Amino acid sequence: MEPRATTLTAGAGIRFIRLCATVRARLPRERFKHVLGVARTGEKLARRYGLSTEAARTAGLLHDLARQWTAQELLGYARDHGIAVDEIEAAAPVLLHAKAGADIARREFGVTDVDVLAAIATHTVAVPGMSPLQKVVFLADTFEPSRTFAGRAALEAAALRSLDEGMLACVKASMEYLLARGVPIAPQTLEVYNELVRRHGQTG
Repeated sequence: MEPRATTLTAGAGIRFIRLCATVRARLPRERFKHVLGVARTGEKLARRYGLSTEAARTAGLLHDLARQWTAQELLGYARDHGIAVDEIEAAAPVLLHAKAGADIARREFGVTDVDVLAAIATHTVAVPGMSPLQKVVFLADTFEPSRTFAGRAALEAAALRSLDEGMLACVKASMEYLLARGVPIAPQTLEVYNELVRRHGQTG
């Protein structure tokens, strides 16, 4: 028997429409198209796994609030707001847009749900112990419909079979992408990958 999702009420729908208008005013057109795709894909996955569709839509819509910022802006925001920066983030400050986005969601959008904030903060780099909502947003960010890379549909199909199967497939694909470009892989991501492989076996 499938778990029952927490569906959107009329009030939640109105809140989401208002949030869309606010976010659209802050982001370039293509970036807004992406975040809306993540929100809708996150809602689909949340419904599949019995999670709050409102939480998934909110996290999806707010996850890239700082994605357009420069490296200097991201590092400055982290310094000014007490956000820890690890070695990987210092070398590739674009990764900080996830943590910065979570902080903005809390400070400027009044988000208090710790799981929503965590989902925003971990949508770029997978970490051990991710909640189902964190996995949903990570996955939705990977294969929402405006992504056009080869294999996108296969990743979505894996995620619809199992959150962990989807995570394993998406983390593996991300690692292959980074390795092909000579980009270091965050140790947290390696830990997640090894944990998933031990639990579910190697993908093809």
